[in-house]
Amino acid sequence: MNWFAGLALSLMLLPSAALAAIGGAQGEIDVEILIGRTEVMHDQTARGLVVLGVSQASADGEQYLPAEAEHNQYARLTDAVVRFNNLREMACGSHVINTPLCAAQRFIPPWFSTGERRYVTAQDLLRMAQDVQDQTTPLWTAVCERAEARTGDRNFCAIE
Repeated sequence: MNWFAGLALSLMLLPSAALAAIGGAQGEIDVEILIGRTEVMHDQTARGLVVLGVSQASADGEQYLPAEAEHNQYARLTDAVVRFNNLREMACGSHVINTPLCAAQRFIPPWFSTGERRYVTAQDLLRMAQDVQDQTTPLWTAVCERAEARTGDRNFCAIE
């Protein structure tokens, strides 16, 4: 009779375990979407800077294609922090944008300075990805508005 109770209990828990796995997969997808969108925003910011006469922006590591599958999300987020700071310095140094964006300190979130981690939860990654995207958006918007005005292309920075 004990094996029957164990079987019944395991069958009852199976759907919740399956739902947890789906939630985890959805969380990873959400993180991937945020990181990918931020990478596209960086690419478009670099293209916009080139249109606005900042020639060094063309060599900043533009991707245009998704990153390699083996390149983990945490590493991509740290790359995004470095790239954001580089793009902002180029935009500010060439006076494409001004204050308040240029008055801010370099973007160094607390998780960035801790170095590579062996395990980061999906919730942590989601928070980190949102943080990087939130930091990137004002720079992207400012550069894109100017690039769109220069080119006349209203879709210059279309993402979706």
